[in-house]
Amino acid sequence: MRRLIIRLVLLGLTAGLLLGTIVGCFGGSEPEPEPTADIQATINAAVQAATPPDTPTPEPTNTPEPTVPPTPDIAATVAAALAAAQPPTAVPQATAVPAPDPTATPVPTDTPVPTPTPTPLPEQSSGPPCIIAGVVKFGSSVAPAGIPVFARSQTADIVVETVTNADGQYVLTITNFDMRFDIFVAGNDTDQDTPITSRGCRVIRNLTVG
Repeated sequence: MRRLIIRLVLLGLTAGLLLGTIVGCFGGSEPEPEPTADIQATINAAVQAATPPDTPTPEPTNTPEPTVPPTPDIAATVAAALAAAQPPTAVPQATAVPAPDPTATPVPTDTPVPTPTPTPLPEQSSGPPCIIAGVVKFGSSVAPAGIPVFARSQTADIVVETVTNADGQYVLTITNFDMRFDIFVAGNDTDQDTPITSRGCRVIRNLTVG
């Protein structure tokens, strides 16, 4: 009886060991390691998503230079007015010499000495005129062409008239000397006077109205 109990105990231990071995071999496997996250790829994707797309920089355009209005050439205008005011010089015509008649030579007689004819003196208004010229402005703008400009004498009823050209310039040609004139633009007194006029005087008077 005692031997039977010992055999049963040994069989039980052997069966337990076999069962433990089988369970160890065919039981649960080791847990698979979790995949390592690609942190650098994640950072790169976040940076790319946060960065706005490249905006093309517009090419600079050339800024046009301001047009500078031409400066009126007052001296040239005065010279042209003076040339137009000068009377043309008459070219003396050659006098044809008649051929002598083939006649007998007369006896010479005493011929009285001719008396020279005095040359008349020029009139008071002859000679180069007095030129008054300048630019007319309405405020800060140059006057257009065709604006009337006239000078009226202060001591006599003498009026000299002209009009502005496309550059706002005017030229007054005065042949009355030793006089002073008031200058008007389109009927408005400019508070500008001429000097006492004389032969060949050249004066610039820029006029502003308004």
